[in-house]
Amino acid sequence: MKLKAEYRPIVTLGLTIAIVSLALLVVMKYFLPFAVGMVIALIIDPIVNFVESKFKVNRGITVILVLSAIFLAFGYLTVLALSRLTLELGELINILPNYTDYLNAVFSNISTFMFSVYDIIPKEVIDYLTKNWGQVISYLTGFLSKFYTFLVEKLVLIPTSLVFLIFAFLSSFFFAKDKDKIIKSVKSILPQCWYKKLENIQSELFISIIGLIKAQIILVLISTIVTIAGFYILNVNYALTLGIICGILDILPIIGPSLIFIPWAIVSFLLGNLKFSLSLLTLHLAVSGVRQILQAKVIGTHLGLDPLVALISIYVGIKIFGFLGLFIGPMVAVIVKAMLQSGFIRS
Repeated sequence: MKLKAEYRPIVTLGLTIAIVSLALLVVMKYFLPFAVGMVIALIIDPIVNFVESKFKVNRGITVILVLSAIFLAFGYLTVLALSRLTLELGELINILPNYTDYLNAVFSNISTFMFSVYDIIPKEVIDYLTKNWGQVISYLTGFLSKFYTFLVEKLVLIPTSLVFLIFAFLSSFFFAKDKDKIIKSVKSILPQCWYKKLENIQSELFISIIGLIKAQIILVLISTIVTIAGFYILNVNYALTLGIICGILDILPIIGPSLIFIPWAIVSFLLGNLKFSLSLLTLHLAVSGVRQILQAKVIGTHLGLDPLVALISIYVGIKIFGFLGLFIGPMVAVIVKAMLQSGFIRS
């Protein structure tokens, strides 16, 4: 049965979205080091061109110097952060059992408070918790110990990460060094009309990738500023340092600043500082809320998308592809938009 003319644009758009989504998923799952290498090559290209023309340095040497500086700085910061996190978590596990007596006294005070305020809590529950509080501490210590062991075991992923970084480094080097050769090869393979349209899509994608990076930097800066301000209001020691650490953790998927806020709030509660624990949770919710509210607007603005389209693309992407959808969703919207504007598919 022949498709009606009025339905063709909708079907074409749907197929385009499906094909682009699948292609991006395959790229991010199997060719991510090379995709990262291409993005890095595009980002450093202006710097390489400037150094090459200004100082008459061989392009290959220039690319190696620029890439080495970037990867060494990134590697150093990553190793430093992981080492510090592992060290402090190990210290917490060693110290926690020493607080058993103090925590028993704290829990006794809490149970007395509960008796005086909440009649709905059965006495048997409080008695059971009081008698078995030592087991609760042992369980908590065991849980943290297992988490620490899990974290240490995950350090074996470092070789895998090193392989990823090596391939990303090599691919970015060849993409940046042989840029002109690659462009000529693509031109010789593709029809002239296709190449012009793909060139427009490439320009749009490059601007969008830079925009996505800018958007994430802005969101991280906003989260950092809000966190630092909250820590100063709560009179936290080292508010600036801790705020910057939480801001950097905001880059991590799912976990993010929760890695700092949640354990800190739990320990504060167990040590009897209920007000500070609730304040930490409130600050964490405020930071997360501000980020979620601004995310669609900031990403949409820097990707050239309507905020509603950006919000829908982020939500649908996450629902279909999980965490990767946070990037796949907006990029699909950008690519489809670029294909429409370049005339690659009919509007």
